[in-house]
Amino acid sequence: MESTTERRIIADIRQLIEGRTTAMADEVRRQPTSVYVDPERHVAERQVLFRRYPSAVALTAQVANPNDFVTTTVAGIPVIVVRGDDGVVRCLVNICRHRANRVCDEKSGNRRMFACQFHAWTYTTKGHCRSFVDREGFADIGREDFGLRELPCEERHGLVWCLPDADVPLDMAGYLGPVLDAELSDYDVGSQTLYASTRLEKPFNWKLGVDTFHEVFHLAFLHKKTVGPLFLGNLAAYEKIGLHHRFVPVRSTFPDVLARPEAEQELLPHAGVVYYVFPATFINWQMDHMEIWTVAPDARRDDACVITASMLVADPPSTERETRHWDRNWTMLRDSVMTEDFDTMEIIQSNIESGAVDELAFGRNEIGLQNFHRDLEAELARHAAGQS
Repeated sequence: MESTTERRIIADIRQLIEGRTTAMADEVRRQPTSVYVDPERHVAERQVLFRRYPSAVALTAQVANPNDFVTTTVAGIPVIVVRGDDGVVRCLVNICRHRANRVCDEKSGNRRMFACQFHAWTYTTKGHCRSFVDREGFADIGREDFGLRELPCEERHGLVWCLPDADVPLDMAGYLGPVLDAELSDYDVGSQTLYASTRLEKPFNWKLGVDTFHEVFHLAFLHKKTVGPLFLGNLAAYEKIGLHHRFVPVRSTFPDVLARPEAEQELLPHAGVVYYVFPATFINWQMDHMEIWTVAPDARRDDACVITASMLVADPPSTERETRHWDRNWTMLRDSVMTEDFDTMEIIQSNIESGAVDELAFGRNEIGLQNFHRDLEAELARHAAGQS
């Protein structure tokens, strides 16, 4: 992080601590619960937010070598994220051009070729159709016209970003903006090692999955036996950066930092730094490692979502002590977010579906949560009005 930005955030945190407050919105937001259960709203979100805005679909660490691949689903589209033998990462639609079967059923691996199990059509890691059986039966078509469809994607800041709507060009630097693009570059995520990763299918609307990362108000209560004691309760610096934002939860060690001479004060590792990239990607710096979270709606169920969580470390562990350290961090992440947060989101989804409550109250101290929902509504309205 650039020193001027770091000094400014430290000054903001000092002011918040001295004022015994946190970053605040102008007023309480009354949020209709219909946004979590309205089928028409869900259709619009899938078609607009997850097809016309980029989402992180893989880590550079997962496709580090030529022919490395992972399979996933992007806005309901099955996708192979693969690094070709030319070193370029591509997002190939995992659908055979013959009869629309998948061409790869594995979750990850290293392959020089993908083969459909239905009629043995084969494809290269660049998506080119390599061969098909019975050339006489398909004499009227050329292989060059039947390669796998390729979606716009870009590898940036250690992540592979994908844009399912092929009519919209992908420019991640422009999408992030100069401030966020520069800050993410400083973390050099692409050089880090993937320590652990998981994919979760959860029975709650995707927005509840995103909601849980947008405020620290709950840390002292929901997480009082896990991560709560590590942070100052209900205190975070916040800056909106276009559709995105930077959220800085303050660790309990931070008051000691402020007691030092100004030249010796440092933000890290005495604060977490949460970068939110619209609509549903989080890049979190946590003391000595990175966490990457993505959330997406289930392709068919409005009351379900798919969440991925990954933990990146600077170097692979070389001793048992280092392994135990990273295992403890992964366990803490699992026990707090995957268990405490997500179990609570399941309860909230069920309660909303009961129809017993028609609105929620997003407090002034939940400014990131407010802006997330405000921007969702604005972007959906903009597209409904025909503005690209």
